[in-house]
Amino acid sequence: MSIDPIRTRKKKVLILAYYFPPLGMGGVQRVTKFVKYLPLFGWKPYVLTVKDTDYWAKDYSLLKELPSEAKVIRTGSFDPLRVSWILKSLLKRRERRKESAGQDNLRRSRLSSWFFFPDTKVGWLPFALMKGLFLCRKEKFDLIFSSSPPPSLHLTGYLLKLATGTPWIADFRDPWTGYKLESLPTRLHQLLRGMVERLIVSKADKVIAANPAIKGALESRNPVREKICQMSQGYDEEDFGAITSASPETFVIGYLGTFSPDCDPEPFFAALGDLIGRRVIPRHKVRLVHVGVCLGIDFDRLVQRYGLEDVVQQKGYLPHKEALKEMGRASLLLLVTSDHPLVFPAKIFECLRLGKPILGLVNPKSQIAALLNRARAGEVVSPEDQAGVKRALTSYFSAFEKGELACNTDQEVLQEFERRFLTSKLASLFDRVAGR
Repeated sequence: MSIDPIRTRKKKVLILAYYFPPLGMGGVQRVTKFVKYLPLFGWKPYVLTVKDTDYWAKDYSLLKELPSEAKVIRTGSFDPLRVSWILKSLLKRRERRKESAGQDNLRRSRLSSWFFFPDTKVGWLPFALMKGLFLCRKEKFDLIFSSSPPPSLHLTGYLLKLATGTPWIADFRDPWTGYKLESLPTRLHQLLRGMVERLIVSKADKVIAANPAIKGALESRNPVREKICQMSQGYDEEDFGAITSASPETFVIGYLGTFSPDCDPEPFFAALGDLIGRRVIPRHKVRLVHVGVCLGIDFDRLVQRYGLEDVVQQKGYLPHKEALKEMGRASLLLLVTSDHPLVFPAKIFECLRLGKPILGLVNPKSQIAALLNRARAGEVVSPEDQAGVKRALTSYFSAFEKGELACNTDQEVLQEFERRFLTSKLASLFDRVAGR
C-alpha cells in the first residue's frame, strides 16, 4: 500500500498522553507509533506526558523509535503511581519484582478510585494544564490531540481548547463508561463519569474510537454522532524485520500479553493438561511460552493444578521487539481476552501480522471473532467449550506433526491495520480539523 509523505512545512500538534515510553505494555503503542510517523505526513508532534512513575512495565527501547522532530515534555503529577515512585525513590526501595509491583499498583488503583475523580490520574491534570498553556502560547499549535486512558486527560484537552481556541481531538483507545470491569465504587461515580464523557464528546471538535464497539457505545450515549469516527489499533511493519520461524521439533504455543481474571488461562490449561495426561499430545513435544505479566491470579497454582510445570515457560515482560521475536518462534498463537463486547486488544493485530495460526478462546459472536474469521487467521472457540478447545488443539498439533501447520492470512485485511497507513489517515483528519 503506497503512502506518499508530505514534504511541505509541518504543522504542530500537542499530544496529551499519560502512558508513553519508557512506560511499557500495549497501551503505549498507539500514541508512540502515531508520533513515529506523523512527521512523514506534515505534522510535528509535541508530546506532553508524565515523569517517571511506579509502573510495572518499562520499555526503554521504544524511546529509540521516536523521530528527531518529536519533542517530549514531561511534568510532575500527584497521581498515585507518580507519588509512589517519588516515595520509593526517597526510601531507595525501587528494586522490586515486577509482577509484585503490578499487583500492588492494581490494588492501589482500585482503592484510589474512591477518592480520585474522574480517574486515578486526575492528579496530573493541574501539571499538564499549566505546562500545556505555556506550550500553547509558545508554539502556537495547530491542533491538540488527547488519547485516553486515562480519560481525565481529555479534561486537560478541553480546558486547553477553552483557553486558547485551538481545535481539539479526543481519542478513546479503550472504553471508559459502560464497561463492567471498570472500578466504580458507587452509582454516583458512574453517573458523574457519564456526565464527564458527554462533556468531552460534546466539546471536542472530533472524537476517535479505536474499535467499532467503542464507536457504537459513544454514539448511543451522545447525540453528536457526526463527530465520532473510528480509527483502529494496528501493527508496525518495521517491528517484524528480524522475526525467525518456529522450531520444527517442538509444538510451541505462544501467548503475548497479560493473564488476569479478565484474560483467564484456566480453560486453556484444563484442555492442554487433559490432552497431555491422556498422551494425545506428548508432554516432551509441547511448550506454552508466555511473554507478559500476570495480574490478579495465582498463576503458579494454576500451572501446578493442571500438571504443566515443565510445559509452561514464563518469559516475563520483554521489550516490544523482543516479545515479537519470541512469538515469531511459536507454532501456534493463543488469544485469550475478555468476553465484554467493548474489549478489543491491540495485540491481535500483531498476532495477525506474525502469520501464525491463532487459536482464539473468545466469544464466537464478538468483534474479535469476526476479525479472526474475516482475516482467515485461525479458529475461534468459546472458552466454555472444553471439548471444542481440545479438538482445536489436537487438530493443530496433528497438522504440526505432519508438517502441514500453516496460516494464509488475508493480506488485504491485514494491510488495513499497518501503523504507517493508519497514521496517514490520522494526519488527514488533523488536516481537516485544523482547517488546512
